[in-house]
Amino acid sequence: MISKVAADHPKSWTTYLGYVLWALTVVPNETTGVPPWLMVYGRIPHGPLAVQNENWCGLRDAHLSLGQSTADYLTNLRTNLEVASSYAIEHGKGNNSVMSRYNLHSQD
Repeated sequence: MISKVAADHPKSWTTYLGYVLWALTVVPNETTGVPPWLMVYGRIPHGPLAVQNENWCGLRDAHLSLGQSTADYLTNLRTNLEVASSYAIEHGKGNNSVMSRYNLHSQD
């Protein structure tokens, strides 16, 4: 997946790595229907939108600076998460076909 991100965004591929990793951990697995994060930790992950919500509601330190306006942050976040989601979906489809070929030869 890193090579795909690097090929599509050669000058800014490193900015998408966190989002791709996030998408891979929270997108439900096609086989189990459960996100990997939930299977490992037993809870839904605390992501960027939850952090932003806590910041707005005053549950986090009020002096936390995001370095940009809230509207800009949310616009960039949405764009980056959409890109990462598309990579995760594409990657999941490829892995599922590999596993289905493996399962054809399996026995009890």
